[in-house]
Amino acid sequence: MIRIDRRPSGNARRATLIGLFGALCIALLGLGAGTASAAPHNWEEVAQCESGGDWSTNTGNGFYGGLQFTPETWKSHGGKGLASEASKAEQIMVAENVLQTQGRGAWPVCGQFLTLETSPSESTPEPEQDVTAETEADSAPAATSDESTSTMIARVALEGARAIAAEAASR
Repeated sequence: MIRIDRRPSGNARRATLIGLFGALCIALLGLGAGTASAAPHNWEEVAQCESGGDWSTNTGNGFYGGLQFTPETWKSHGGKGLASEASKAEQIMVAENVLQTQGRGAWPVCGQFLTLETSPSESTPEPEQDVTAETEADSAPAATSDESTSTMIARVALEGARAIAAEAASR
């Protein structure tokens, strides 16, 4: 009887590990997106500046909600009813739409609390890093103040994948 060795080769094991690492990264990205703030901007500070942090304010000045929308802007950017009657999450969703079409100028004074990440052309990409020269302790940097949790997870996952690929190539 002929006996067949069914153990995977070193390359097959490395490919499996890389695949598992990729699946883990995708799962972490999904988890990070669900637990992180939906927006990379500090809407809490904008609301504090605009309305004293009262998301249901209606002061009678023609502006409504924590982020002080006019009814026209609110409705044209996806809001229903009045902003002062909407949830904080809905106000932030509409504010993200306003930010894309009008920029930070939609909140002339309080827009200072928003990051500059309003469009891909305005964000500065991070320089490429050679992870083969890094130590393991350097490969998991903390998020910067302008970096969302999902972005940080994606960056760390990419660095980990590069390190695995570099190690596999060196064997």
